[in-house]
Amino acid sequence: MGFDRSDFWFTALVVFCALLAAGAIAFEIDLTRDDEPAAQVATTSTVVAPPPEPAPTGVAPANPPAEDEAPVERVAREADPKPPGSAEKPYVTVRNGAEVAIRSAPAGSVVTKAGDRTEFGSPTVFSVDRVRGSWLGVSTPDVPNGSLGWVRADPGKITGGYTDYRIVVDLSSHDARLRQGSRLLRRWPVTVGSPDTPTPTGSFAVTDLFRGGLNPAYGCCAVALSATQPNLPTGWSGGDRIAIHGTDGPLGVDTSTGCVRSRDKDVSALVDTVPLGTPVTIQP
Repeated sequence: MGFDRSDFWFTALVVFCALLAAGAIAFEIDLTRDDEPAAQVATTSTVVAPPPEPAPTGVAPANPPAEDEAPVERVAREADPKPPGSAEKPYVTVRNGAEVAIRSAPAGSVVTKAGDRTEFGSPTVFSVDRVRGSWLGVSTPDVPNGSLGWVRADPGKITGGYTDYRIVVDLSSHDARLRQGSRLLRRWPVTVGSPDTPTPTGSFAVTDLFRGGLNPAYGCCAVALSATQPNLPTGWSGGDRIAIHGTDGPLGVDTSTGCVRSRDKDVSALVDTVPLGTPVTIQP
């Protein structure tokens, strides 16, 4: 990961003092994003799902990241551009009991505020795409696809870490891949959005992981993403979030409302493997 743990606390103290004294850390990153609508995947969710089906119940988020895995100073210090081919990507987690403002730009207007839990009950974890001084550009469903939300790198409210997992969905070839660094761990066929309700493309991130208690239309499991569906059908009431979820229907076709439908065993493998904040790239 390019980080010497032997001088971790000294480095953390130095960067934290720098944040307080100067309020600026001159680093910037360019990274990737992800996938599809997650309507009604949890009791409290409003994800994209077939309209007539009942809402899922009793869904417990799976595989949350460890609390205080690494301080946010590490994200700021290590978030300079990685060497070509590097797969490590930073993420930040909102501390228990904390609340952060999500802004439209560094020091811009407040779009919304996020607590330590998502709308589905998972720990709130943001994949970090850019660093501008003391501001972090994060992937969030609270801003339009293709945009970033901005949160202040406040060590009192967020902690940081890295993941080398990533998911890539290819709409034209109807397949998805799970990678860890340069290793291809899994490749599987998927069904994607119809021409009227296409799966959005771009860079996104995993926001929630679900297993069991779902509407049968979602199969065994679901991986909710920061992507949203701006082209909902008339009369649709299932919400606008995109997800990768299970199905017993056909694969390799363009028939969903935007979600990435997969075999249960493939979605189950994702839920068992990837952490919250994993980057997801959906490409045409």
